[in-house]
Amino acid sequence: MKETASFCKSYLLWFFSLSAILYAYSVGFYNGNNSCSGAEAIVNEVVTKAVKADPSIAAALLRMVYHDCFVRGCDASILLDPSLSNPEPEKNALINLSIRGYEVIDTAKAALERLCPGIVSCADIIALAARDAVGLSGGMAFDMPTGRLDGMISSVQDVSDNLPGTTLSAKEMTQQFAQHGLTQDEMVTLAGAHTIGQAHCDQFTNRLYNFPGSPTGIDPTFHPTYAQHLKSICAVETDSDILVPLDPLSPNVFDNNYFMNGVLGMVLFSSDISLFYDVQTQAMSHLNAQHEELWETKFAKALVHLASLQLIEPGEPGEIRTNCRSRNHEL
Repeated sequence: MKETASFCKSYLLWFFSLSAILYAYSVGFYNGNNSCSGAEAIVNEVVTKAVKADPSIAAALLRMVYHDCFVRGCDASILLDPSLSNPEPEKNALINLSIRGYEVIDTAKAALERLCPGIVSCADIIALAARDAVGLSGGMAFDMPTGRLDGMISSVQDVSDNLPGTTLSAKEMTQQFAQHGLTQDEMVTLAGAHTIGQAHCDQFTNRLYNFPGSPTGIDPTFHPTYAQHLKSICAVETDSDILVPLDPLSPNVFDNNYFMNGVLGMVLFSSDISLFYDVQTQAMSHLNAQHEELWETKFAKALVHLASLQLIEPGEPGEIRTNCRSRNHEL
């Protein structure tokens, strides 16, 4: 028994030491000695096909990296399916039920496993897919560091306290982002991701019907013509089936229209419009509306920061999953 325990301890020390050598988070990590120099190209090819088939998937992939990294860090815990040993993973949380794009990650992972099995983590695929989603939608190209490990834990109980909803104030969102080490300016900058994507009517009809203190029932910060347009689409306050583009002008183009729309009162969520009225975030939001290239540069930097939250360090429990939906040797 002692010999077996000694062997296991020695093996673990060797394994974690090897992990420390192999997994050094950096740009171009899979190039050179890591035996998968085509990794980023494969992810890009898969995401390109997906976005061409359905432009809205770009926004879904951006949302995925945010929902993954804000809960236990960027460890692909959002991807784990329910299992006998873990019947309630993160993806079962109510706020995560609308997450899309899992099949894009699966396709990229399968292609990578054929090329270089056991090398590319699912967490890196999520991050690279989010970066490519920006570029393929017309946004700025930028580098995304790689070398993440996949996590071993995924629990629905970790989700609610870490993912801010769409009804928070600018102050509350600032506090939420600060808990994850992101600045207020990064929070405002990343909110611009809502320049692409869609929302269900019931996510914003609280601003169209029976808004507190409004004689018309409409949030007075809404552009009146836009509000009437939305009411013609979302005729029932509780309708959850109809989808509305977040940006009515260029819904699939990654540009700074989110901020220009916000100045005019043409954003959907309470959390969005609050950025244009709060004294601490108003100037930042207006600056992003006026200077698109500046915002895109800041967005790339902020997304890289977001995608580096709480990475699993060598020596901590982590792995390279063979299947992104289950841990290796899952029960």
